Amino acid sequence: MSSAPACHGRQSHAFARVTGRERHSRAILSFMSQTEAREVEKAFQQAARLEREELHRCVTLAASHFQSRLWDDEEGQAARDYIASRGVAPESARAFGLGYASASGTALAETLAREELLDAGDRAGVLRHPRAGDRHTDYFKRRVMLPFCSPEGQPLSFIGRDLPPHQRVKYQETRNSSIFIRNTTLFGLNHARDAIRSEGSAIVVEGGFDCMMLHQAGFPNSVGLIATTLSTARIDLLLAAGARELVVMLDPDLGGWRGIQQNSDLLLRYVPRTRVVQLPGKEDPDEFILRAGAGAMRRLLSEARPLTDYLLATALPQGRGASASERKKAIEELSPIFLRLQEGPARTALLEALASHSGLSGPELESLLRPQG
Repeated sequence: MSSAPACHGRQSHAFARVTGRERHSRAILSFMSQTEAREVEKAFQQAARLEREELHRCVTLAASHFQSRLWDDEEGQAARDYIASRGVAPESARAFGLGYASASGTALAETLAREELLDAGDRAGVLRHPRAGDRHTDYFKRRVMLPFCSPEGQPLSFIGRDLPPHQRVKYQETRNSSIFIRNTTLFGLNHARDAIRSEGSAIVVEGGFDCMMLHQAGFPNSVGLIATTLSTARIDLLLAAGARELVVMLDPDLGGWRGIQQNSDLLLRYVPRTRVVQLPGKEDPDEFILRAGAGAMRRLLSEARPLTDYLLATALPQGRGASASERKKAIEELSPIFLRLQEGPARTALLEALASHSGLSGPELESLLRPQG
């Protein structure tokens, strides 16, 4: 009788044992790898949490420091005078947490050093990293300080306004950090949330002083961009606060018009009920309130136009009576909005409105809006 089958059987059993051990080893290695990966992930999460906590401590302490300097009888006098000249009452300045960065250049660094937060101050952007052999110095000097806060009121960062005679950059702000991303915050939202939810609308302005003056004048649903640019993150904040309608009131200059254009595709897509306020002359919202009063501002807000109407009337005020060159120029101005909107209901509605306003047909407009070359 041949012995081959017995030999084959022993080889098969041996192979099975080896294969089983390999599978077992791989399973152990896989488990160890997954466990190690989870531990590494936990370690990173823990480090990130500790980093955020330290930066929150640092920025909160910086906010308290700036506020104490503002309300110091002597040191904060020039800053208080400037705030008053902008029409902001002391009660409003305190409510919004305004502060003052002194001219010394080291006052905040000394405050943070006592709490062993110098490195955190550097990472939060409120201190300047020292050169070899030097000490940390303050990032802000002789500026009125406006805090950016979370919707819950936690200070996250700052923007500093230069004091007269304004020989430096007008506004200076901190860089992004692990607790602050510039285009995901809105000035004054922590104060405006309840009013936004109650009224179902939010007033969006450019500046922090615009925002504070609107609150002071009886429009507590106001927020400030501290810029002219919205973002999906900022729109999400307003929608989460309960806004079903936005009233946009940017400064009456070329930057304000460009800001409306740049934001229009997002607004038409996500907040169709957006209206635009046209300020008279060259006054910013805070200047208008200071001169004309709260009643005049209320009338102005009541006259806000739907965003689409505003875009068409501004780009092509002559409407159907416009010349061919005027129509061409208007379409060139509006074409970036159409390009960003791409296909969808918002683009279709804007195209139909432009056709009605200009007297051109849909196909004619599509041809003119098509990128050349």
